[in-house]
Formats: sequence, C-alpha cells, structure tokens
Amino acid sequence: MKLPKWITRRNVGLMASGAALALAGVGFTAISLEHSSSPAFCMSCHEMRVVAEQGWMHSPHYQNESGVVAGCSDCHVPPEFAPKLWVKTRDGAKDVWTHFLGESDPAKMDWDHLAASARGKIHESACRKCHQNLTPEGMELKAIVAHRESERLEEPKTCLECHVEEFHGRFRLMLASSGEETR
Repeated sequence: MKLPKWITRRNVGLMASGAALALAGVGFTAISLEHSSSPAFCMSCHEMRVVAEQGWMHSPHYQNESGVVAGCSDCHVPPEFAPKLWVKTRDGAKDVWTHFLGESDPAKMDWDHLAASARGKIHESACRKCHQNLTPEGMELKAIVAHRESERLEEPKTCLECHVEEFHGRFRLMLASSGEETR
C-alpha cells in the first residue's frame, strides 16, 4: 500500500509538533486560569488586599454558618468558559495597568467608581451558581417573600438590585474608621 504524497516524514513531524504545542497551550491556559482565580492571587496586589482583608473577609461570603467561602472569581468572573476567558483577559490587563501605571494607593483610589465598575461585572449566573435555592429553610420570612415576589415578575430582579452590602462594600467604613481617607 502506497501512502499519499503529502504524508512525509517532515509533515508528520510538523503535525506532531503542532499537536504538542496545542496541548501545551491548553494545559498552560488551564493552569493559568486556575492559579489566577484564587483569592491569594487576587490579594497579591496591595490595592486588592485592602478590599479583601477589610471587606470580603468580614462578609457573609467568607464568614458564614455553612463554612462555604466564595472566592473573588466565584463572583467577579462568569462561570461559563468563553466569557470567563474574556473577563479574565480584559480585567487582568486592566488590573496590571492600574497596579503599575495607574493610581494604586488605596487611600487615593476612587472607590465609588471602582465599586460601580465591579458591581457591573458581577454576572447573575455567578450568583445563581451558588444561590440556587432562594427560599431555604431557616431564611427570614421577609427574604422568602421578596424572592418569591421577584420570581413572579415578568422580568425578575437581579440579585444585585437588592443585595448591596453583602459582599465587601463595607470595607470603606473600615478604612475611614482606621483614619485612612476614602473617596
């Protein structure tokens, strides 16, 4: 049996090299996504450490009866692969730019603008990934009523329309009480 002309030692070597490079690229991407999604990675920049240590670590997403911890990427990165890749690339580039070339002194940062920007990047799918049962046993009656009423609407409210301070927005109060000036 004679092989087609295009199957040469060189072409087989090129295809094997291409497959190895593609596999290495997929592996590198997976490892990078996993590493850069950890709270430790997010907190490696001093401007985010303030938000995490003085806000998130005192919030129900870190301190709660169930012991479940929602990390930075659980809320700030959509769970679906393509949107996750886009958000991590876009926000990562912005964060590196700000850290090295922008205003990164926590006392001088415009936290109102940053909070609005961060809230705009929290996808409903990220909330619903963890919060599937919106009327669990033991929940306050007013919360159960609010969730049921919202679900009955033609366009239900998003989580962020009602839940404003549950994340780490109170860190500015902590900064202010420690004598740091915040905007």
